Amino acid sequence: MTKTQDLTILVVIAAALAGVFTLDLMVPLGTAVWLIYILPLSLAVFARWPALPVATAVLVCMAMALAFQKDNTGIDPTVAAVNRGLAGIVYLCLGFLGRRLIVTRGKLLDTDWITGTQVAVSRAVQGDLTAEKLARQVLQVLADRIGARAAVAYARNGHGHLRLAQWGTDGDALAERVADDEGHLGRAVTEGRILQMSLAPDQALGWATGLARGRTAHALIVPMRDGQLINGVLEFGLDAAPPPRVIDLFERIGDKLGIALRSAQYRQQLQELLEETRRQAEELRAHTEELAASNEELEEQTRALQDSQRRLEAQQSELEEQNAQLESQTQELEEQRDALARSRRMLEDQAQELAQESRYKSEFVANMSHELRTPLNALLIMSRLLSDNRGRNLSEEQVRWAETIEASGKDLLALINDILDLSKIEFGKMDVSRDTVEPQALADKLVRAFEAQARDKGLTLSAQVDPKVAAFSSDRQRLEQVLRNFISNALKFTERGQVVLHISPAAQGIALSVQDSGIGIDASQQETVFEAFRQADGTISRRFGGTGLGLSICRELADLLGGRITLTSAPGKGSTFTLILPAAPALQSPAPARRSLPAPTMPEPAPMMLDALPGVEDDRADIGAGERVMLVVEDDPAFARILYGLAQELGFRCVCVGRADDAVRAARHFLPQAIVMDVGLPDHSGLSALDRLKRDTTTRHIPVHMVSADDYTKEALAQGAISYMMKPVRRDDLATAIRNLETRLEQRLRRVLIVEDDPAQMLGLKALLTSDGVETVGAGTAAEALQICRSQTVDCIVLDMTLPDASGFEVLEQLDGDGTASFPPVIVYTARALSEAEEQRLRRYSKSIIIKGAKSPERLINEVTLFLHQVVSDLPQKQRDMLAASLNRDAQLEGRRILVVEDDIRNVYALTGVFEPHGATVQIARNGREALEALGRINDGAAPKIDLVLMDVMMPEMDGLTATREIRKIDRWKGLPIIMLTAKAMAEDQNQCLAAGANDYLPKPLDVDKLLSLTRVWMPR
Repeated sequence: MTKTQDLTILVVIAAALAGVFTLDLMVPLGTAVWLIYILPLSLAVFARWPALPVATAVLVCMAMALAFQKDNTGIDPTVAAVNRGLAGIVYLCLGFLGRRLIVTRGKLLDTDWITGTQVAVSRAVQGDLTAEKLARQVLQVLADRIGARAAVAYARNGHGHLRLAQWGTDGDALAERVADDEGHLGRAVTEGRILQMSLAPDQALGWATGLARGRTAHALIVPMRDGQLINGVLEFGLDAAPPPRVIDLFERIGDKLGIALRSAQYRQQLQELLEETRRQAEELRAHTEELAASNEELEEQTRALQDSQRRLEAQQSELEEQNAQLESQTQELEEQRDALARSRRMLEDQAQELAQESRYKSEFVANMSHELRTPLNALLIMSRLLSDNRGRNLSEEQVRWAETIEASGKDLLALINDILDLSKIEFGKMDVSRDTVEPQALADKLVRAFEAQARDKGLTLSAQVDPKVAAFSSDRQRLEQVLRNFISNALKFTERGQVVLHISPAAQGIALSVQDSGIGIDASQQETVFEAFRQADGTISRRFGGTGLGLSICRELADLLGGRITLTSAPGKGSTFTLILPAAPALQSPAPARRSLPAPTMPEPAPMMLDALPGVEDDRADIGAGERVMLVVEDDPAFARILYGLAQELGFRCVCVGRADDAVRAARHFLPQAIVMDVGLPDHSGLSALDRLKRDTTTRHIPVHMVSADDYTKEALAQGAISYMMKPVRRDDLATAIRNLETRLEQRLRRVLIVEDDPAQMLGLKALLTSDGVETVGAGTAAEALQICRSQTVDCIVLDMTLPDASGFEVLEQLDGDGTASFPPVIVYTARALSEAEEQRLRRYSKSIIIKGAKSPERLINEVTLFLHQVVSDLPQKQRDMLAASLNRDAQLEGRRILVVEDDIRNVYALTGVFEPHGATVQIARNGREALEALGRINDGAAPKIDLVLMDVMMPEMDGLTATREIRKIDRWKGLPIIMLTAKAMAEDQNQCLAAGANDYLPKPLDVDKLLSLTRVWMPR
């Protein structure tokens, strides 16, 4: 059907509609002229536009409605209105049916065209065709069918594609060969999908005839598949973008064309092999004749050999006599061999005994890890609970005692970690990798990591990298571990002056040295400092603490890296520790320890030692008093650099970190004015870090903007994030979000709208929420609340569900649909019992639902201060006390049941003390079997449901890993959150826990903040 026909139909429809409408105006209401409107509606079905029948039906309904308004006599207008209304419904249904008919007809035409083209292509590839001829025929058929101006075909040849054929193109301008990674042809091969491009005139594929030349405006690149391999590419040049049926056609015939091309190539290869076989047969006949001549010569040689044989027989008799002498010598060698075999068996027995002893030591280390960490875990948790002083019944001195106990426990934990990790090198458990290390990047990272510590001591920390030092190969993690120990020791033992990191060439390698101006080491002590548990000053009156394991570790790691450590020092003149590495080391296996206790891992860094993000320079060392600071938490260096640039443009100092734990430490240290945080971070979720920030009274007021590739919008906003954006994010959108953060910072006075019809409740809520930075506005009706939202800026709404003129649901729906009214965070504060369906309905609009009761004022203060981002120290004392009480009882944990699977009563008591103050109920199971029995009782309905499981790893009867696997076999518990608690004896514990089916993993001794944050993240909502 042509466009002229469509226009003709359109004109006829318009004429028919006008005629019927005119007739309808002329006759009385009693005459059913509106039945004739079926004529233009029927004509609309014959057009190509699917929307035409629907549009015609709408016009018919409008015409009937207009004709009904005329003033003439006839039947009862009510009856006429009913008749015309029913007719309008019928015409609308017919309009939609007509639209469906046109769409179906178009699909059938497209399917018929695709089928016909497939048949034509199948005929074109039939027969014994060469690859070139097959490509020409395929291009001829397809180009003609899709209306292409030019086309070209390429086939795989080695690591590239060779041109097979062209159709209608300027052949001189085409490449004979295209590499796999070259241009969009290579891209189509790599991605394995059809590509469409609109091209500029100077970039388009050319076509030519005898009298004309031109270029196409669109290119279509089609890969041909041979199973999983792409063995060819077709490219077509068209004047306009291809319709969808062309793309559908190529999706269907891509595999068929690839198989046909492969068959043609196989036939061509077979022909070549046949020719090669004929040539080899002729050569074989020539060789046969030569062999016949050679055979005659061999017969002559055979006769000569027979003569030689007779002479050899004579010599054999002489050899037999010598053989007898050799047999006696062989008997002596066999006796020596038996003696060697007995010695070998003794060595194997000794090796087995050594292996068994090594296994016993490893098992001892794992068991001791559990035995040492288990009581220490209870000690740290209980001391933390005492230092928090939730009951406010301890004096300041008693709180300090509890904090001292916790700090001492952490020091003991660091020592236990060092001692337990010693077994890694001794038993060959220390894995060494090969990485490419950039000297300048390594130096910058180390300086940034320690510059805050150096600045606190008044020292100068710098790095000097020789430009002649090129990138080298080594284990980056172990290398940084050694240099971190050198720098940490230099800062510890230097009172004034400087610490310098040097990286320079050395004989057949690279020298990395740390030079300080500290106390120095006497020559008699320079060897002993590398021994385990030894220091230069080991007396009871020494000034500097430490276990003395660090340098022992460094020497062992230097051996693993194929290098060595040297020391140059003199008392009072400082020290220089130098690690010399080969330029291209052959990474060694762990060597047997030279001492009874080999080196452990490095101690954990100081609390404010923030790892720098590779390739990103920030302002952490240049922040002055009164300057605005933005914290960027992002592990992607490229995206972090974009955020850094935007922060600089808006006048912020910017600090960039890549881990969630670093984000919490940096926020507490710098107290930034704004935070931009990713959700997917390498150590744990950004949502967990957000939860910890919003529960810390020193950081909960900081606005946090979340960015992620996954949609956690509801979770982030409910935890107090100011906004949320999905990756990929445009730079303009980021700039707008940061400006919104800036605007939020400049806004000092916040306004809270209280929608409550009870005057007494209104006065109480105003008195509760009003402060120096918060203004409360009251509204007793829904209409008054909507008017305030339209005329004023409101930062938060506290809404009662029962109002005189409307329900809370209606208020929320009107706010959501009204573009002129502001829609800030809404806190539903109601005494009405809400069903689960009503709560789900409210969640579309409200970030928080609070039921009026004994604890509701504290929760209301918590939610309002969170959404308004108020500084806790600026709140009135009464609000601060209520906020502290609300934070002690966690709304997300209140009323939840947690199954703690732990065999140690001290840990059970400690964990109960952690969760019960937050309103959670703790159920105990002493081993994995009891945990399965408890879940079985829940299945039977004999016990209340469990929301989350804390599972210890080492337990009697059934360990935690086995119990977790058994739980995951039960369909009902496949989604039950399980967090594993382990003493972290071996590095692979975390992978084992996750492989067994755990949702997450937490090492002992447990950090109470991380435990609560992790529990809130995984607790079902």
